[in-house]
Amino acid sequence: MSDARIQADASGLVLSGPLTFATVPDLEARARELGAALPEHARVDLTQSARIDSAGVAFLVILWRRAREQGRTLVFEPIPDGLRPLLELYDLEAIITDSSARSVA
Repeated sequence: MSDARIQADASGLVLSGPLTFATVPDLEARARELGAALPEHARVDLTQSARIDSAGVAFLVILWRRAREQGRTLVFEPIPDGLRPLLELYDLEAIITDSSARSVA
């Protein structure tokens, strides 16, 4: 049983627990259910998701792509420090961003 969760709130989605190869399949199924209820400009809260591996990054891209196809925008906040190197490695800083990313050197 996974400790990872995805829930909707008034501003978008809240992810908690590890976003890893082991947890992403269950999260992805739940994200499909919640996606239709997202506001036009939604926030994905990553406050409680400190452990994110490459499968977790792929999941975030799936969320972003699905929202974009539906005419919505997503902002991921905050970006955990451990996620930044993966975003750089995969050249994804342009889509998996938060409001503080632009001010970080």
